[in-house]
Amino acid sequence: MRIHHKVLLVPMQPTPNGRMHIGHGGGTYLRADVIARALRAQGHEVAVVTGSDVYEDWVVAAAHREGRSPEETCRDHHAGIARDLARLSVRLDAWIDPSGEEHRDAYRQLHEDVLNRLRTTGAARLESERIPFARDTGRALVGPWIAGECPHCGRPCGGSTCTYCGEYFVPEQLVDARSRIGDGPVEWRTERNWFATADDPGAIADRHRAAGLRPVFLAPLLRALEGHGGRVRLSGQGDWGIRSATLPAGKVISNGYFLYSVYCGEVHRASTGAAVNPFAPGSGVTTVGLFGSDNSTPGLLVPDVIAQGSRGTLEPFDATVVNGMLQFEGHKCSTSKRHGIWLSELLDGTSVSADELRYALLHAPLDHGPADISLRTLTDHVNALRTWRTSVLHPALDRLRERSRPVPRAESALKAASAQYELLTPYSPDLTAAVEAFDAWIGGPLASDAEWLVGVALLARPLLPELADQVWARLGFPGEPDLRQAEGIEPLPLRSPAGSADGLAGPLDPAALRPYVHIQDQE
Repeated sequence: MRIHHKVLLVPMQPTPNGRMHIGHGGGTYLRADVIARALRAQGHEVAVVTGSDVYEDWVVAAAHREGRSPEETCRDHHAGIARDLARLSVRLDAWIDPSGEEHRDAYRQLHEDVLNRLRTTGAARLESERIPFARDTGRALVGPWIAGECPHCGRPCGGSTCTYCGEYFVPEQLVDARSRIGDGPVEWRTERNWFATADDPGAIADRHRAAGLRPVFLAPLLRALEGHGGRVRLSGQGDWGIRSATLPAGKVISNGYFLYSVYCGEVHRASTGAAVNPFAPGSGVTTVGLFGSDNSTPGLLVPDVIAQGSRGTLEPFDATVVNGMLQFEGHKCSTSKRHGIWLSELLDGTSVSADELRYALLHAPLDHGPADISLRTLTDHVNALRTWRTSVLHPALDRLRERSRPVPRAESALKAASAQYELLTPYSPDLTAAVEAFDAWIGGPLASDAEWLVGVALLARPLLPELADQVWARLGFPGEPDLRQAEGIEPLPLRSPAGSADGLAGPLDPAALRPYVHIQDQE
């Protein structure tokens, strides 16, 4: 499918209820960064815009656990997550706090305007539903406050989505629903909330099939369309969230991913001076949503339902990139369960670099479903990259130290990089295949040191940006590795290396990482 010259990627907003673990880093955010870098290398004008999900009830749960206000919790973790992403070399063009002074009013107004638009078109309907409440406190048991078993796969879950199979449900569908905040009795009350249903469910499924969505990620969407016709929530119970004068007390507008993305589009429009929001019909911008498989309904269904209901004022994502859940040592990485390795602890407390961690995470085939990484496999990938750099890369650079003639036209490197970039489009990307293409190139025969190094830089650019920039600069090229530069710009004289080892650490012992591993008792 066609990609416009201008591209906006919106990775799903992380919840500021804690810092980022390797599951976050290796999934949605790494994909956004890798795809953006590959598109830029081909000449596209790309922006990556997101922010934190401050109006999620998990923030309130974290604040309760940490003994401070939700506002303090949001501010602290919002800033910490930004540092985590930067530390992993994930480049963002805007990082939005919807509760901050700069965005608060406009963010609320956009949600209210869209809800009113859907009411006007008749797409939004007020419907009755049964909601569990804690009898002793009167709190609505939604989000982090409710637990039970998934109505589809039977695994333990809570909130409105199963992290194992991606099933979306309303509270009354949860099997054996019970409170997470005490042993008090649960009572069910009938409440009225706003919902919308797809005008054309079949068209939604067909659109995602045509865009190349893999069957493993399409399955939860098909179940939702078949089970309830694509019904999505527009308002819900709560006292923490987007309040509106049009809703009664105790209810908030749903803080969904798609309208968050539309707001990100508005921030991008304002910063670039564009005439319309990228999600407006005919904007000329390819919009890309990126999220984990546990958010299939917010990412795959809601955008189409709202776009259909808006009657021509909004368009859904042009492309969606879904990744499976990363498991660590056999269990899903989880902030709330404190299971995994946290980026800040790993990258700041050990010798592991951002490139090395990215290299390890890229080998987990999350574009095809869930995948597992262990401390041993992580260490093995880090050491493989270190060994290659010491024994192969630096000697090749040293041999070119006295080069006086320009790098020859690197036909095979350009061909290999172009083939790799085809694996990194927003339509059915495969990051593991892309890193395997890099592995094949760096492990192949050296036709010439110069051409081989051009290929190293070009194939590393989307995946290992620090390595790519270092090799590119040593070859004498300006800026970042770029297919157009490699085709025609005369390089500068090769720069002398500052020592072959380039400050590289020695072999990594798994024991050095053990203090940073958090294992939750899953029983």
